[in-house]
Amino acid sequence: MRGVIEGFYGPPWSFADRCTVIEFLAVRGMNAYVYAPKSDPKHRDRWRDRYDSSELADFRTLVEHAAQHDTRFGFALSPGLDIDYGGRRDQGLLVDKLAPMLDLGVDWLVLALDDIPTRPGLAVEQAQMAAWLLDALRRRRADVHLTVVPTEYVGTRPTAYLESLADELPPEVDVMWTGPTVCSPVIRAADARAWASSLAGRRPLLWDNYPVNDGTMVRSLHLGPYRGRTADLTDELDGVLCNPMLQAYASQVPLATAAAYLCDPEEYDPDASWSRAIAVVGRSRAAALGAIATACADSPVRAAEHLDAHVLTTAVLRSADDPGWPNAVRALRDHLTAARAAAGAWADAGDDPLGTELAPWLADAATEAEAGLAALRLIQQTYPVARLSDDGTGTAVGPNAELAMIHAFAVVFSWTAARRTKHVVFGPRFAFYPAVVQLEDGRPGLDVDLGVVEDQSAIDRLCRIALARYQTWSRRPLQPVGVIVDGASAVIASDGSFSAPGAQSVVVAAGPDATEVGENAGALPFPDARFG
Repeated sequence: MRGVIEGFYGPPWSFADRCTVIEFLAVRGMNAYVYAPKSDPKHRDRWRDRYDSSELADFRTLVEHAAQHDTRFGFALSPGLDIDYGGRRDQGLLVDKLAPMLDLGVDWLVLALDDIPTRPGLAVEQAQMAAWLLDALRRRRADVHLTVVPTEYVGTRPTAYLESLADELPPEVDVMWTGPTVCSPVIRAADARAWASSLAGRRPLLWDNYPVNDGTMVRSLHLGPYRGRTADLTDELDGVLCNPMLQAYASQVPLATAAAYLCDPEEYDPDASWSRAIAVVGRSRAAALGAIATACADSPVRAAEHLDAHVLTTAVLRSADDPGWPNAVRALRDHLTAARAAAGAWADAGDDPLGTELAPWLADAATEAEAGLAALRLIQQTYPVARLSDDGTGTAVGPNAELAMIHAFAVVFSWTAARRTKHVVFGPRFAFYPAVVQLEDGRPGLDVDLGVVEDQSAIDRLCRIALARYQTWSRRPLQPVGVIVDGASAVIASDGSFSAPGAQSVVVAAGPDATEVGENAGALPFPDARFG
């Protein structure tokens, strides 16, 4: 089983969105969809309330659409907040709520008992109710299948709850599991085997909380590829259901990569699959989608330090003492420029749903990127630079205190604007992932190190690097500018001009700082006012 469980907190998808995603994923080998949006009042808070005729008509369309695309449809109900497990009234209401789904042709029902307090004896009550429910439903439809989402759904260690659940639950009832934690960075085959052992050998159905971005993660888009699942994991599972983002169309990017993994775990290449997904989802706007996806590729399964912006910022930092520093600055400039320009790709798109979903992040990416570009301009201002004409004549200039100060102010102003943004791009300043885990003795706990992510903004890091470099430069005495042509010092006129006809290597230096110039070195990253 390979599919999606719409199980997040927050505004549920529309029925049209569900149909679109089912069709998109079916082409890519996914074959299951479960309706389980926590914020549908009739799914959880008011689970006893029956769907009206209009709502049931929407479900009928969705069920039929899934069938047309060879996708198994599951309907979930989450009554755990206040159900009387052994009470006849609630048992009757439960069957009354689910019966219309059977009438629509639904043969897979999910009893979601997650995200509620646990207590002694709870597992036995839940298992007995599930057994009663399965029997009651099969009297109406013999081929109905039941899956349970247990109250304890994370970890790899046995607990009294899990042991009781396994003892009482009918063997044909599936049990869901989210891995070692709620949003698991890594899930291995050994983890699944350990969980199965906790349930007396019952293979888990993985509720994989990627790329979901609900709760404390709503400021983020998780647009990176599916990662952290070993190739042999699927051998130990009854299936995988990915919990998507609140954004149905943006979710198609990571979900397409999950489909690629699930269809062929041994050959799965995250980056190659990601490139294909971006091309398919972005279509004519693939370049812009790629730019924002790259800026929003961090998540519980991929630390922000792996973002291209961080990698390129590290390259800028490491090149500070290298005359070839412009190469690293140009690479990061191009990355940030693409992100800044991405919003423009949807300027004429009207009500394109993908553009609408991405819009808040596109706008904030432009603001963040502008701060990063300002930082790179300041870095250039702290180096001596030169320009070389085709005839071999050149002009060298050192840093200009007033211009450098103006650029430093530009960094401060644009960085201030960036720090006011609400959405996470280029890494979070603060994020929290719901890292509920099992402690050594099986009790639930919070892994603070895994859950709390601080100071991971590549833009903040870049601005600090630029301002620190400016500070270091500004405290040094003024240094004379020199030019080295093919390893030998060149004569520089008072206006900074020099001659280097036929030169293979030209380096301009001032104190400890140097810049390689010329055809082989490429142009400066930015136009420079020091040349007038």
